[in-house]
Amino acid sequence: MKPDGKMCRESTFDLCAVIVLSDEYKRALEELEAMSTAEERIREQAIVFLLFLTSKESLKACHQFITPEKLALKLARMWFDDIYVPGVRYLDGGLRGEYFEEEVERFQHSFSEDELEALGRFHRFFELRLAMIPASSRESEEWPQNDSWNNVVKDARNLLNLFSLDGDSLRSEVFEMFMQTLRTSLDRPDLREVFALKNLTASLYSSS
Repeated sequence: MKPDGKMCRESTFDLCAVIVLSDEYKRALEELEAMSTAEERIREQAIVFLLFLTSKESLKACHQFITPEKLALKLARMWFDDIYVPGVRYLDGGLRGEYFEEEVERFQHSFSEDELEALGRFHRFFELRLAMIPASSRESEEWPQNDSWNNVVKDARNLLNLFSLDGDSLRSEVFEMFMQTLRTSLDRPDLREVFALKNLTASLYSSS
């Protein structure tokens, strides 16, 4: 069922533009921000992204607002521009700024050596698949739904296994909370806010 109110237009849709927070939800987020260290938030951000990327139900829910091709490229932009800090370039090829080294060090402190190695392999795999996108698709901000994209999602699922989490259970929680908070467009709400509820956050760290 589509959410009430004005639908998000595809041209302005952003994954960060579908979350409306209730007062209780805002309080939960504020408590999480107060309790979490920078490293925990970085770790959470990466895991949350991978959970969403591999959640068929959550992705399908987005398709009422945006085509799968455009959604895929937006997810790729989130990974290259926001999630994987050690990557030296943004999705569009620009170099990271003057605080790059400091940010990389903080990112490295958020994961074990094995996890960092696996994240790096996934990023390189992602880069190779990104390079295969036709120029026409890049210009139209689309990632064709072919084996190239499907393999990225498959690799993300394999990467999640390294974190010793109950991926299926967490993906179900992701979907439920995403549907509960899916509303009309805001300026720039953050997709990660979906995962601020304590029960999911506890699950993310229980095996760490």
